[in-house]
Amino acid sequence: METTETVFIGLGSNLGDSAQLLREGWELLGRHQEIRLDTISLPYLSSPVGMASNCWFINAVGKLTTSRTAGEILDLLLDTERRLGRTRDAMKLGYQDREIDLDLLYFGAAVIATPRLTLPHPHRNDRLFVLEPMAAIAPEFIDPETGHSIAEMHRRLTQRIASGKIEAQEISAGVWPLAS
Repeated sequence: METTETVFIGLGSNLGDSAQLLREGWELLGRHQEIRLDTISLPYLSSPVGMASNCWFINAVGKLTTSRTAGEILDLLLDTERRLGRTRDAMKLGYQDREIDLDLLYFGAAVIATPRLTLPHPHRNDRLFVLEPMAAIAPEFIDPETGHSIAEMHRRLTQRIASGKIEAQEISAGVWPLAS
């Protein structure tokens, strides 16, 4: 019997038809063998975090099941980004506006630290646009590094934001547009 892992993917976009790009990216992932799309959160409108931009983001978190490796999933995410128009400018430092961003947030309970891949995603604890949609679809998932549930991590983050310990982050849930 094949071993499968539960994987969580962060999806984001702040250029173009963001909701449609996220939907296309998610559907493209599901066309690969050995990947089963389980669920995707509602889209969330969120303020840019850690970057200066006038363009707000549409974010979501998706859950899938796969028998592929974490490295193979990372390759598929990068390929999907390229197919949907993402270009990475190595000359620019920091975060940039983008058509699509697909982040490998969790690969089961794997903890990986290599130059190419860090799991769980290193910034998940500080990103409301990750924890809020993930708490909506998998509140009881246990973070393998902290030992806390996603619901608890979300609660702690909102407390840190409210107390001013980290920058304010605005977020609101939306709805997926009807498919055309």
